[in-house]
Amino acid sequence: MEKNKFDSFVAQNLPKALKKATLESLGDRKEYIGSSDIAGCLRKAYLDKTNDVEHDLATLIRFQRGHIAEGIVEAMLDGLNPTKQLEKEIIHNDTPLKCHIDFALERKDEIVVIEAKSVSTSVENPYSSWLLQVSYQLEILSRHTNKKVRAYIVAINLNTGWFKSFEVDHNKSLAGIALNKARELTIALKEKVEPKCEEQLYCSTCPHKANCPAMMKKSVQIDLNGDLLDVANRLIELNKLKKDLDKELEEKKAIIEEYMRSTEAKKLNIGENFISLSNDTTSVSFDTKAFEKNEPELYANLFQKYQKSSSRKGYISIK
Repeated sequence: MEKNKFDSFVAQNLPKALKKATLESLGDRKEYIGSSDIAGCLRKAYLDKTNDVEHDLATLIRFQRGHIAEGIVEAMLDGLNPTKQLEKEIIHNDTPLKCHIDFALERKDEIVVIEAKSVSTSVENPYSSWLLQVSYQLEILSRHTNKKVRAYIVAINLNTGWFKSFEVDHNKSLAGIALNKARELTIALKEKVEPKCEEQLYCSTCPHKANCPAMMKKSVQIDLNGDLLDVANRLIELNKLKKDLDKELEEKKAIIEEYMRSTEAKKLNIGENFISLSNDTTSVSFDTKAFEKNEPELYANLFQKYQKSSSRKGYISIK
């Protein structure tokens, strides 16, 4: 479909406006190692900093979900006077490290970091990438204060309204991992050596996936780690839970159906809900297997004349 004048204007103007907003709030991200750089795949972070990445309009719009989530969290913190986009920097092993904290609440004896995250599904536990990112922020912040530092990660599903917060303490072990990743990325940038790729939740939308070793693996079986492993384990748990629930659901439905048939009830009021029993129906279908068996030549001729092909999307199978 041909774009109208407004669509054409947006396609030209929105990328410029978003790039300008990023520079004003975060500066040139190619000039420093930030918390989001070390939270995920170092190969992506390296290529983002060494290449001019152009995202399509749909991707740019999706990126704004994080800013919308920040706005909602800001409303949650109304009256607490948080510091927004708190910027802190340190030098670690001759490496300049910088973080931009979404919100910081400073109290008499502590500083609480609030990190907003937009998600497309509910999350039982914080992703390891989130923990690394926040641990990086807390470590850098701790170098600038004698107060206790801790954090909350607030995950929000903008589509459903679901949200959940996760409390994160200052963990020196996680902070050490985060700082080591920052140093590894710094060395890679100085020596112009591409770091190893790491499977992430965003692999399918990564702008560098075309020649990514992880995406080019020929093995039919891949061992996952990190956030993807967490999601896969949760998928298996939910699948087992679904099987158990489906079994119980059918058992309960059978009991209620038997009652409704014996009493000839068509609808049961259950609080604000109701359970209804539809009428029995009879349908007539064409038995193609019997037709093929009894009239093989006619079946072959008709099939040749009226056949059609259809595609079926592959699906996830859990065993």
